[in-house]
Amino acid sequence: MKNAHKSGRRGFTLVETLVTIGISTSVIVALLSVYITCLRYWRQSMLAVQTTQEANHCLSQMIYGVGSNSGLRASCAVTNLGITTDWKFQSSNYSGVAWYDFNTAQQTVLYSNSAGQQVIGTNIVASSATATVNTIQISLTVLKTDGGYSQSNTVSTFVKLRTASTR
Repeated sequence: MKNAHKSGRRGFTLVETLVTIGISTSVIVALLSVYITCLRYWRQSMLAVQTTQEANHCLSQMIYGVGSNSGLRASCAVTNLGITTDWKFQSSNYSGVAWYDFNTAQQTVLYSNSAGQQVIGTNIVASSATATVNTIQISLTVLKTDGGYSQSNTVSTFVKLRTASTR
């Protein structure tokens, strides 16, 4: 009867196992650091997208209107009622009179008309608006923070108002 144990080696030595563990750990650490870096960039990119979307949405509602009400694009007259860093515009068009109000303390832009008031922009940390007889220029800066990340984006637009003859 033959001996059950052969005189040759079976299995891995301690040195071979330690080398394998060391290489595997190095690969895992490298992959983990790439994952964390990608996650940081993704979070920053998402904040940038969100700030741009919020600013564009607010300007879009100001220009094209809120609900079935027409916005500044259909206005024939805009009056600047603001007297500080906040601004307030009164807009007149065939839908009636509406107000757009930027409040620095609340970081919002409000839309008001005879039917009520609603917030159309949030997280707005700075804004400027300049109205002339037939034009209005508006700039909004939106700031968002998420954990240790923050992102701001400034969007502006220029609107030529309609005259009474082009309505």
